[in-house]
Amino acid sequence: MNEVTAFWVLAAISVIGALVAVRKRNLVHGVFALLVFFAGLAGLFLLLLAEFIAVVQILVYAGAVGILILFAIMLTDRVTGKDAFRVTSRGSFWGMIIALAVFLVILLPTIQGIPPTEDVKPKETVIEVSTVKQLGTHLIKPYIITIEVLALLLTAALIGAVTAAQGGRTTKKEENTE
Repeated sequence: MNEVTAFWVLAAISVIGALVAVRKRNLVHGVFALLVFFAGLAGLFLLLLAEFIAVVQILVYAGAVGILILFAIMLTDRVTGKDAFRVTSRGSFWGMIIALAVFLVILLPTIQGIPPTEDVKPKETVIEVSTVKQLGTHLIKPYIITIEVLALLLTAALIGAVTAAQGGRTTKKEENTE
C-alpha cells in the first residue's frame, strides 16, 4: 500500500470516527468513536514520520483523555443524554449558513497562502535527523530529579486517593482461631 492510499484510508477513519463521535446519542459509544478518531490521527502522524507525536497522541489522548471521559460518564448517571437538551430544527438553516461562512473565512486565506509547488526546490544538504531516543534524552536529562520527585508525589497522591475512597477504614482479615 503506497503512502497516498494509506493517507486516504487513515483520513477516512479519522473523519468517520469524528462524525460518529459527534452524532452518537449514547456517550459511551461516542467516546469509543473518539478513540477511533485519535488512533486514525496517530496513524497520520506516523505517515508524516513523527513517531514521537504519534505515540504521545495514543498515550495522552486515546489513553488518558479517553479513559478520563469514560470515568466521568460512568460516575454520572447520564449515559444517553436524553434529558440534557432538546434538539430542535429551529434556526438550523442560519446555523448552516454561519458555519459555511466561518469555513470559507478560514479556508480561503489558507488556500491563497499556499505557494505553488513548482517554486519549491529541494535543499542540497540534509539536516541532522533526530530520533525519538535523542528527543527523549533532550527532554528528560535536564529534569531527571524533578521527574523523580514528581513520581514520588504522584504515588503519594494515589495512595491518598485510595485511602480517601475507602473512607479511611482499613480491612483486617480475622483469623479463624478454633
